Amino acid sequence: MSEKFCGANCATPDLEMLSSSRTTPVAAFVFMALGATGLTLGDFFIKLSMGAGVSFAELLTFAWPLTVVLLVLVAHLNGGIPHHLSARNRWPLLVRTLLLLVMSWLNITSLSLNPYAQHAMLFQLSPVFALLIGVALFGEAATKSTLLVLAMCLIGTWLVLKPDAQGLSFSLLFAVAAAFMNSATNAYIAANNKAATALGYTFYAVNGVLLIAGPYWLLFERKVPSLEALLWIQLSALFAVSGLVFVGRAFILAQQNIGQVSTMLYVQIPIAVVLGWAVFGEAPPPTAILGSVFIVIAGVIISRRSTKDAQNLSPKC
Repeated sequence: MSEKFCGANCATPDLEMLSSSRTTPVAAFVFMALGATGLTLGDFFIKLSMGAGVSFAELLTFAWPLTVVLLVLVAHLNGGIPHHLSARNRWPLLVRTLLLLVMSWLNITSLSLNPYAQHAMLFQLSPVFALLIGVALFGEAATKSTLLVLAMCLIGTWLVLKPDAQGLSFSLLFAVAAAFMNSATNAYIAANNKAATALGYTFYAVNGVLLIAGPYWLLFERKVPSLEALLWIQLSALFAVSGLVFVGRAFILAQQNIGQVSTMLYVQIPIAVVLGWAVFGEAPPPTAILGSVFIVIAGVIISRRSTKDAQNLSPKC
């Protein structure tokens, strides 16, 4: 499933992958758009699964086999299984497992309680949280653009959380918390990248989560999903892992222009709006759409900043 379940989200490529060319291949944008679509569909099928009465432990347990098979296949095709799945330090892998468990619960709970499109809008706060974590914990400079991004995100988040006169939608705070945990997880992986590759972290975390969710399901639930729900669960795993693969490929093709290519991740919002309207009959209020625009603009500012930083780090001829 995604970094939202198996935390999706995509590892930042090593600097060795960044070439000095300043031309971004069109294929990088295409792969990023495909990856964003896959991650969005992964969440879409999670929401369908929860609508079919699947529990949190049930979802994690029955998504595990296909997720693991796909991750092993990806490892085999991209550098080999020993390279990705050889654990070099077990403690960071344990912490990663706990982070994934918390983030999975937050993300899945948000999907089960909230309109699909508004959940997707708020999850786009992840890059902003990553920026704030960098400033707070890793000594990155707090510039004027940082303050501008923060202000825009606060406005955008408020507009999405309070879409009408009925008041604040507190359940949407689960989506905000999931976005924060996604960023915290990625920051932890980046700070401990010698323990395993990003794919290795995901593989061991998925298996670690099963060691918690599986026994819970076996002891307290033992309910087998219906055939329809089982199909949704497998599709959520398939699309989420596929999304990660496409995003990873896009990062490699992006060279030093990672920030520019990352903006394609925001296609998740219109896809989620269309799916939410067509399948669930959910039409987000205009204020929520306006809020998502603020969040996207803030994310684009961060992306442009990331591109400039990568270009400054790349070797000059």
